[in-house]
Amino acid sequence: MRSLLAALVAGLLLSLAAVFAVQRSLTGAALETVMRDYIAGELAQDADELWGGLTVVPDGGPQLAITHFDPVFLSRSSGRYFQIMVAGKPLLRSPSLGGDTLAVAPLAAGERQLATVPGPQGQALLQSSSGYQFQGRAVTIAIASDLRPLEQAFGALMQRYTRVSLAMFALLVVLQVGIVRWALAPLRRVQVDVGRLERGEIEQLGERVPAEVRPLVREVNRLLALLTQRLKRSREALGNLAHALKTPLSVLTHMADDERVRHDPQLGPKLAAQVQLLRQRIDSELRRARVAGGRSTGAALDLGAELAALCATLRKLYRERGLDIRCEVAPGLQFHGDREDLLELCGNLLDNACQWAHRRVLLSGRGGAPLQLTVEDDGPGCAEADLARLAQRGVRLDESVAGSGLGLAIAAGIVASYGGTLRFGRSPALGGFQASVSLPPPSA
Repeated sequence: MRSLLAALVAGLLLSLAAVFAVQRSLTGAALETVMRDYIAGELAQDADELWGGLTVVPDGGPQLAITHFDPVFLSRSSGRYFQIMVAGKPLLRSPSLGGDTLAVAPLAAGERQLATVPGPQGQALLQSSSGYQFQGRAVTIAIASDLRPLEQAFGALMQRYTRVSLAMFALLVVLQVGIVRWALAPLRRVQVDVGRLERGEIEQLGERVPAEVRPLVREVNRLLALLTQRLKRSREALGNLAHALKTPLSVLTHMADDERVRHDPQLGPKLAAQVQLLRQRIDSELRRARVAGGRSTGAALDLGAELAALCATLRKLYRERGLDIRCEVAPGLQFHGDREDLLELCGNLLDNACQWAHRRVLLSGRGGAPLQLTVEDDGPGCAEADLARLAQRGVRLDESVAGSGLGLAIAAGIVASYGGTLRFGRSPALGGFQASVSLPPPSA
C-alpha cells in the first residue's frame, strides 16, 4: 500500500497542475481579448479622426484636409496603415502602404468590422473597418495595425506569468508536504508506542492521535485487552485442570501401591511408570500456571535468572538419575518476549535432553543479534537421516523412551512464531544431541 504522504502529494500535484493549466488558458485568452479590444478601440478612433478630416476639393472629389499625420503612417511597412474607400474604390492610402493595398469590403454607414488580414511583407494585421456617409457617398475607412509587437509583448507577459505560477506551484507543494508531515506526526507516535508495547513498557497504545485514527487505535487496544484476558483465562483453566487431576492421580497412586497390583509382574511396573509420567506432566503444567500472567506484555526478561530457575527445577525432577544440568548464560542477557514462551521452549528442549542424557546436560546462551540458545547432552545423539523428522508433531524415534513426541514440535512452533530458527545436530562438546535456537531482535 502506498503511503498517505505520497497519495496526498500526488493528488495535490494533479489538482494544482489542472488548476494551473485551466487558469493559464483562461487568463491568456482574457488578456489577449482585452489587448485586442484596446487596439481595436484605438483603430476605430483613428478612423473617426480621418473621417472628420474629409473635405471636398473644387473638382468635387473628397480629400483629406489633414496635413500632419502620425509619423507611423508615413514610414513604409511601419506596421500602421489606413485606406479610404469611396463608392467601393480606393481613394486614399497611407504612405506606409507604399504600393500595397488593404483588402477592404465596403460597409454601410454606421457599420464596423474587425478582422485579421495579411499586410505588407507578410505581416498579420488587425484591421478595423468603419462605414460613413459623406455628401451622399458611401465611405469606408480601414485602419490596420501589425499584430507582431502585440504578440511579442503578450508572449513575454505570459512567460513571466508562467514563471511566477510555477514558483507558487512549487511553494504550495512544499507547504503541503510540510502540512501533511505535521498532520501525520501523531502516527509516528503510534509506531513508537507499538515498539514500546512489544518491549513491555506499556500495555496499550496511546490515544493522542487524530480523530480519524483514534477509532482504529481504540479497536487495537480493545483487541489487546481481549487477547490478554483470553490468555489469562486459558492459563487459569490449564492450572485448574491440572489441579483437578491431582486427586484422581492420588487415587491411582494408592491403587498402584495396592498389594495385588504390586505382586502382578506386568501390571504393577507399567501402572507405576504411567502414574509417574502423569505426575510429572501435571507438576509441569501447575508450575507454568503459577508463573503465568506475570509478564505477558513482552517485557525484557533476565535470561540468566529465568533459565537458572528452570534448570534448578529440572534437577529436582531428575534428581534420581543424578544428572549434571548446567546453565551458562552471558551476564545481562535479556529476552524480549513472553515468559511462558521462553519457559515452554527451553523446558521442552531441556526435558528432551534429560531423557536421553547419560550424565550431563548443558544450556548455554549468547547475546547479540540474533539471540543464541543451545541445549546439548552427552547421550547417544541422533542419526543425520532422522534429524529432519524430529520437529514433526508426534514423531518418536525410540518408542522405548517415555514421551508423546510433541516436545520438539512445540519448541519448533514457538521459535517459528518469533521468526527464529531451530536446528538439530550433534554436540561438539558433549558428543550427544544438540538443539540450537536463533531468535531475532524484536525490531527485526
